[in-house]
Parts: sequence; structure tokens; C-alpha cells
Amino acid sequence: MEQQDKFYKGLFFGAVLGAAAGTIMGLLFAPRKGTETQQIISGKVKHALDKATEFYENNENDAAYSNEAKQRSQEIIDTARDEAKKILNEANGIIREIKGYPKTQEN
Repeated sequence: MEQQDKFYKGLFFGAVLGAAAGTIMGLLFAPRKGTETQQIISGKVKHALDKATEFYENNENDAAYSNEAKQRSQEIIDTARDEAKKILNEANGIIREIKGYPKTQEN
């Protein structure tokens, strides 16, 4: 057990030292300034997002699936709304009976 603990400690310290050495080497030998590198990376990310958005919007199959999903979700919402109204009307009727008010006719 003690030997295994030493192994994991060595592994951890090796990883930390490797990360520190890599960071220092990256800073010393970087071909560009940090701001330039950030601009390049953000430009590439923006370009990739634009391409992904364009691909998504141009895909006709996604539109068909999207419309079907919207229709099904709307049906579920409508059904849940109707059931909630029924339950609310029943609860209001029970409350009216408890309070002694006359029962109203339901639609």
C-alpha cells in the first residue's frame, strides 16, 4: 500500500512539474504576443461557429424534425393545460362545497 502511495505522489508531482515546464517553455518560445494569439483563436472560433450555424440552418432534415417536435410538444402542452384546468375546476368546486357556497355548473 505504501509503495502505491509513493507511485501516485510521484505521478502527481511529475504531472505538475511537466505542466509548469510546458507553460514556461510556451511563454518563452511563443511566436506571437498573447493578444495576437487571442485574436487568432477567437477569429477561428467565430469562423467555426458561423460555419456550424450555417450548416444547421441549411440542413433541410433538421427543419422537418424541428416542425414535428414543435407540433408534438404543443400537443403535450395543450393536453397538460386542459388537464390542469379540469383539476383546478374540481379543486375550486371542493373548496366552494367546504365553504358552503352553491356548486357552479362546469363548461
